[in-house]
Amino acid sequence: MLMTHAVIDLGSNSVRLSIYECQGTRIQKTFDEKQIAGLSSYVTDDVLETAGIERACVALNHLKGIASKFAAPDNIHLFASASLRNVRNRDEAVHMIARETALIPDVLEGDEEAALGFVGVSKLVDCDSGIMIDIGGASTELVLFQGGKAVNLVSLPMGCLNLSVKYVGEIIPNGPERRRIKEVIRAQLSKVDWGKKERYPLLVGTGGTLRAALKLSHALLDLPATEHKMPAGHIKRITKLLRKNENNIFLMVYKAVPERLMTISTGLMILQEAIERFGCKTLSVSHFGVREGYLVGKILSMEDDYVINAGI
Repeated sequence: MLMTHAVIDLGSNSVRLSIYECQGTRIQKTFDEKQIAGLSSYVTDDVLETAGIERACVALNHLKGIASKFAAPDNIHLFASASLRNVRNRDEAVHMIARETALIPDVLEGDEEAALGFVGVSKLVDCDSGIMIDIGGASTELVLFQGGKAVNLVSLPMGCLNLSVKYVGEIIPNGPERRRIKEVIRAQLSKVDWGKKERYPLLVGTGGTLRAALKLSHALLDLPATEHKMPAGHIKRITKLLRKNENNIFLMVYKAVPERLMTISTGLMILQEAIERFGCKTLSVSHFGVREGYLVGKILSMEDDYVINAGI
């Protein structure tokens, strides 16, 4: 029996909708849409301001309207990550969103978000052993996987948007700002203690920051357009180009990832520090992630034998 499900991801930077047609163990993604909400910029003293909740509701109602053209009301699902997980007025925000949108957010804890992200990634990327990273607006999830299975995972309370809002005065961080941001990132990564000090050649990335990094590698470093793998050294090269603060580089970045201008520098800094921390040599970017993991793990409750096709 063919069923259509809509999954909405309320993130700290963007709100994303994906539509899936599900039949047996086969899943076809048929539609994607996103709204930039920038919820982390509305957080003061760990409280999400009313204006931020209202902005979320506007984006959610827009995406719900689109989703209703594809899926029945009971098949429209909403989850939230650090956007609501890390704020003190979480219950108030959930209540207001439910009242204004008739959608009740399922607020994922950090470990759960990391685990579901890996479920989604593992269906598109050949994951034997390495590290998975998902850099969001207000959190970064890391998963150590071996033999195709997640063995350790962690969610760190730093993301591309909350670092930008807190430490960057303009669009591109200056020298002192970069040094301060690096200190923060390294302090967070130092908390990741998985026992062994092994190096992990493969870093698998998912999420908006990683997709933006791939697009910039296509645009700035002539990576073939069909390639989703790149040398990890590309991230350092892109970061150096951004630091030059040249108009032609900004124009190319704007053309490639216009919605990421404010957050791309801090996102790439997190990515570069993770590459150095784990000794990664190759970066593989997956277009599947936590939304697919949520669909499979929490809505369909499928086992490992399902197959996802991008479809778009």
